Amino acid sequence: MVDSEQVLGCKAPMGLVLVLLLSSLLGPLGQAQAQDCEKPMRYTMSLTGEHIQKEHFPNGLVVTFECATGYRSTGGSGKTTCAAGTWTTSTLSCEKFNCGSLELVNGHVEYSEGTSFGSVATFSCKDGYILSGREKLTCGNTEWLGRTPTCSVVKCDSPPSVDKAEGPSPKRDLYDFASVVRYKCQKDYTINGSASLKCSSNGKFTPNPPTCLMVRCNAPFIPNGSQKSGALPSYVHRSLVEYECNPGFKMEGKGVLICQLNSTWSSTSECKAIIITTTPTTTTTTPTTMTPKTPATTQKDGSVVILYYIVYY
Repeated sequence: MVDSEQVLGCKAPMGLVLVLLLSSLLGPLGQAQAQDCEKPMRYTMSLTGEHIQKEHFPNGLVVTFECATGYRSTGGSGKTTCAAGTWTTSTLSCEKFNCGSLELVNGHVEYSEGTSFGSVATFSCKDGYILSGREKLTCGNTEWLGRTPTCSVVKCDSPPSVDKAEGPSPKRDLYDFASVVRYKCQKDYTINGSASLKCSSNGKFTPNPPTCLMVRCNAPFIPNGSQKSGALPSYVHRSLVEYECNPGFKMEGKGVLICQLNSTWSSTSECKAIIITTTPTTTTTTPTTMTPKTPATTQKDGSVVILYYIVYY
């Protein structure tokens, strides 16, 4: 116990002594509570060393911040001091780490939130190419987390050969996307389908390979008609003949026949007889008018004879 007289250096009144005693007892406790600081928090920073797990931060304590994972320092100090329950301002500045843009040859890259820490890059290839590797990568603390994928060109196996045809040409074991092969039928054969096939993005040639057909049409015939012009035997694919009708008959249809792939003629023309119709004759009767004529004839004896004539009109 401190002697109040010793503290004051002289004998003091009792009231003043009591006040001094209370201040000496309660003062240190109140001062300690006012000087404590709460755990400091920074959105882009984290505490270092032993202070990470600490919960009690007394007055005067100095702690250090560093940039949090995924952030980089742009300058300043991370030190801050607990002063009477408040942390002093640190000058450290942090910004998100940027992994930089990625390049995908024959493909495309889409980013969820730019190219900074936490962003996700999604990869896709253009038509005719296949993605080899991971479809998505995440920007980490120091780099993209994973290897950038690649886009490989689609390959097609060689299409089959066709009976009575030359090809496919050019001949290879594998063909790149969009490659074209061709077929050619042998002499006297006609191609049925497409002569050209293309390697598509699904790894198959399209359309289906053609076939080679021997096309022969029988001699054309239209009753009551005769061939006017066109091809002569033998009639192969696309041979064309033109027919005309005999006298007294009229062509119904174009009169042009074409030899088709199924060895039949295309036209349904026919010659039909011309029917002559007569129109009944109408006779008109004109009424007759009689006009009397009275010429006079003088006889030798001086008498006059009057003759009457009837004239028909």
